[in-house]
Amino acid sequence: MIDFRYHAMSLAAVFVALAVGLLLGVTIGDTELLSNVRGNLERSLSADLDEANQHNSDLEKRAKQQNEFARAAYPQMVAGRLDGRRVALIASAGGTSGVIDPVAGSIEPAGGDLAYSAELVAEPRYQALAGALGVAEVIDGAEPDPKQTEKLGVAVGRRMARGRNLPQLRRFAFRRFSGDFGRVRLLAFSRREPAEPKTDAGRRLDAFERGVVSGLSRDAQRVVGVEAIENVPSSIKWYNSLGLSSVDNIEQYAGHYSLVMLLDGAKGDYGVKDTADAVVPPVAP
Repeated sequence: MIDFRYHAMSLAAVFVALAVGLLLGVTIGDTELLSNVRGNLERSLSADLDEANQHNSDLEKRAKQQNEFARAAYPQMVAGRLDGRRVALIASAGGTSGVIDPVAGSIEPAGGDLAYSAELVAEPRYQALAGALGVAEVIDGAEPDPKQTEKLGVAVGRRMARGRNLPQLRRFAFRRFSGDFGRVRLLAFSRREPAEPKTDAGRRLDAFERGVVSGLSRDAQRVVGVEAIENVPSSIKWYNSLGLSSVDNIEQYAGHYSLVMLLDGAKGDYGVKDTADAVVPPVAP
């Protein structure tokens, strides 16, 4: 019995072979036709490329015009929102890169002051830090478990928010620091995932930083999670798990506006990523 599918496939193969043979015949037998086809194709592709380049140029021009408008309008949009209020930026190791200037550019037109910025150490000396803060009992051994490092992080965050134990914090908790370290009520936190998040050291560090944010949130008025569009992996869900509102496009003027509104009392997740509630918070009176 003949298999119809096999028969159909055989016929298709014959037609393909005939088509290839015809194309080869044209190619070999009529070089002038082939040359004309090639020339028409090149002209068509060149025209398409010119059109695409012009379209891209127009888009870039519009984006530049819109950015110029945002730059001019932004100070008026946020004027007085943060008058006289001190803001701090706390970050994981490497977390201020690409973020510190946008944060400062967000709050200063609103009347705020970036009082200080600090990066937490990438490899905390947990026992030494706990001893310096007078909570040595929190850490049991040279390699504590994540629950212990989270408790230590809470102690660090609460002391930071209260402006206490500043010399000890500068010595044991931070790798980079600038500004006037003192008590602030408004903070932005910029997280970078540990280099090896699934190792014991990575889990201890993640728990420690979670504790720092929890401690800050207990004693500060507001803590907002921030990141740039290019941050991969994103930390927005990490911020959400700790009850923080967030901005995922801090380098854009829309992100500047969102940060100011969140520091001034708004809530939610804003920006351009899938985790965002909207691009910006609702315009407040």
